[in-house]
Amino acid sequence: MPRQEAVELTRRVLKHFENDSLDTADQVWREPRDTYVDPDRFAADLRMLRSVPHVIGWGGEVAEPGSYTTKDVLGTPVVVTRAHDGQLRAFVNGCAHRGAQVADGCGRARTFQCPYHGWTYTLDGRLKGAPARRMFDGADLDHRGLRPLPVAVRGGLIVVGLSPEVDVSTALDGVATALSDYPFAHAVHVETRRYELACNWKIAVDFNFEGYHFPFVHPDTLDPLACNNSVYDIYGRHIRWAFPFRDIVDYRDQPESEWPDQFFGTVVYGLLPSCVLIEAPGTSQMLRAYPGRSPGETVVYLSISAPAEPQTDDERAWYKMGLDGAAQVLDGQDFPMAEACQRGLEAGVDHVVFGRNEPLLQHLAAVRNDALTEETPWDS
Repeated sequence: MPRQEAVELTRRVLKHFENDSLDTADQVWREPRDTYVDPDRFAADLRMLRSVPHVIGWGGEVAEPGSYTTKDVLGTPVVVTRAHDGQLRAFVNGCAHRGAQVADGCGRARTFQCPYHGWTYTLDGRLKGAPARRMFDGADLDHRGLRPLPVAVRGGLIVVGLSPEVDVSTALDGVATALSDYPFAHAVHVETRRYELACNWKIAVDFNFEGYHFPFVHPDTLDPLACNNSVYDIYGRHIRWAFPFRDIVDYRDQPESEWPDQFFGTVVYGLLPSCVLIEAPGTSQMLRAYPGRSPGETVVYLSISAPAEPQTDDERAWYKMGLDGAAQVLDGQDFPMAEACQRGLEAGVDHVVFGRNEPLLQHLAAVRNDALTEETPWDS
């Protein structure tokens, strides 16, 4: 984030401190329970999610020729490569023989080899070798490589589509410029943790964009450090929420020239449909939420990145500590509360209410609902 933008956010937040206020919506919003529990709405969500681009990682994960990374995206195994010709590519991570995954984790490679029968692929997806190839005469193996998927790096982030028809080129229009101010194009993946939640995927995204719950859910973690004198910005369908550390008030009596170059708090981007970027001083984290097999199931991936590959045990321990801290807040506090909300909705709570102090939840609900009726959801 450029210094001038950090200063502007600080100005806005300090004004809220003076007034004991925050950015708000004009009115309340009521969202029916069917949004979270109805099988027909769940099926419509799945159709929409399969037809839109997804942010899945940092561009630095595949910045160099020979690099690759693997992700699970809405249950689809995906491998993203940067072949030795420098071109970025993505494929379904499934062998053209029987479908087993040919790549795992991330790193550098010259080829991928299926662990089941040894079929080997180049990083551009071509089938290079198949044991007992003569036994497959008539199967047209020369044209049987990995199945390609649309992919691009936008705003320094990897964006993929789950079918050839998905246009990834405009996926982050409106917010790409703001994202490009971060070093995502060079960030490397350090660790990812997977969680299974008993709640709807939208609930698993929404708690990242309101601070109303801080004193009640996070009394011993976030609330002593941060407060809800927060500000937000809308970038088309995407959003940014910034909430300050409590000590930001110490800058009130200092000239702006002495304010920090980074916003003294946490900046959270919501990149539709279900990616959450969490930027705070010294850490860059990504949360990706996908529906499970029913309206009340969600799979969440929580990742942390570093500006460069950690080289020492102390560096690796530092990033592990950062992810442990995020897990304490999320898995220890937010996730159980999200599951509690789901239980209440399944038991018959007729609708949820988003207050004027939860403006971004209103925006997310509106955008999702609109997408269900659009022929090409979230196409710019």
